[in-house]
Amino acid sequence: MKPISNHSLLKSCLEIAGPRRELAIASLGCLFGTTLLLLALQFFQDVTTYLEQNEGPKNYFTLNKKVEGGALVNLGKKAVHFSPEELETIRNLEGVKRIGGFMRNQFPVTVYIWPTGKVGMGSAAKADLFFESIPDEFLDFIPASWKWDENSSFVPIMVPKFYLDLWNFGLAPSRVEYPTLSQEAASGMPIEVFIGKNRRATLDGRFVAFSKRINSVLVPESFLTWANQKFGQPNTGDFFFLWKNDSIDGPPRSRKELMGMSQESAFDTWEISPLGNPANRAPALSVLKTGDKIIHPSRIILEVLDSPSTALLTFIKESGYELNREFPEQDLIKKALRGLSLGMGGIGALLSLLSIATFSTSYRLVIARATEHARNLLLLGFSRSQISQIFFYRFLRLFFWVLTGAFILAHASKYFLLGQATKMNITLPSGFSPESIILLGAYGVLFSIINKRVIERSVHNLIG
Repeated sequence: MKPISNHSLLKSCLEIAGPRRELAIASLGCLFGTTLLLLALQFFQDVTTYLEQNEGPKNYFTLNKKVEGGALVNLGKKAVHFSPEELETIRNLEGVKRIGGFMRNQFPVTVYIWPTGKVGMGSAAKADLFFESIPDEFLDFIPASWKWDENSSFVPIMVPKFYLDLWNFGLAPSRVEYPTLSQEAASGMPIEVFIGKNRRATLDGRFVAFSKRINSVLVPESFLTWANQKFGQPNTGDFFFLWKNDSIDGPPRSRKELMGMSQESAFDTWEISPLGNPANRAPALSVLKTGDKIIHPSRIILEVLDSPSTALLTFIKESGYELNREFPEQDLIKKALRGLSLGMGGIGALLSLLSIATFSTSYRLVIARATEHARNLLLLGFSRSQISQIFFYRFLRLFFWVLTGAFILAHASKYFLLGQATKMNITLPSGFSPESIILLGAYGVLFSIINKRVIERSVHNLIG
């Protein structure tokens, strides 16, 4: 007899009721397993991208000399700084591309930050701060309002990005009067900058950028140079013991005070010594010959080609310096997120495998119930592959709806997570990446192939 190819006839003849409970369990397992697999992949991609965008560079480091001892030990010491010879040695080390020095303020700074404006219910956040500056070539980027001169309406301030994170996730939740802030909102906050112990000057400030490279509060070099010249105070290196008749006369004197005493007739017989080493005496006249004091950096920034070379690390260890990456890699966070993604993916894969086993068992039972009908169809000229296709098409219809449901559930779950992330000022991409869609397609093909083979083998074994 010529084989009959009427698909509708085959379908109606093999319309055998399946085990509903087993198929429901298999469908739910496949639904949740597919959802978890899709979310795990997309979650890992989104968070990895976010961390890479918010991670500091890997080839910028700061270098400083170690400060040891307590307050009493360090009270009379000069500022710890790098000499020109040390800077030249570091500059010539293997792997060092360039170096730059941090200039610091030589005057007290207090800032009032008004997160909700000066007018209204809000209050100011007050803090004693420090200002530093580095050459512009070491900045992540140079904001349009970074330039400053004496006619500028405000002082541009650049702070580390994680300062804003500390505000949003640390300070703001503990103070009802402080709102969480986006970068745009923080850039619009009024800031008052008070200079000097007695607030000799009051200037307006503004956050103009949030650095992912430099771990410091930065202002333009032109402003800090001007402010140090106008408001700078002498440090411990500018104070000396005054010796008269081989004994210390009174409390330490500043360089400016000693220069004012230079008109006295006995001045050329006096001696001075630094606070850190009172026995190192020198003629008082030497204070007049120093001229303007050159301030050397106490902290420097290095740009290295890749990672610190062996020569650089050896030099740092031998010299007793401290090397700090400006923003270390977020290895711990990455490991935790990788573990979370693998856990979600593992549970999803396990549920999927269990659903495959349940689908296989269910369709073996369906085929077993249809054995007599299938054998009659074989006698009528239908092939085993035609019979297998009928059962496979029934599986595909069910699997299509499960796959569609998983995609909708995953999309709804991500929409909810995006809302939670937005509340914490974390911006993640919406939707699913092409990689996730490709994975979903590959997963669907693989799942279908496995179940097709199971169905074909079951048909062959039962009606063979």
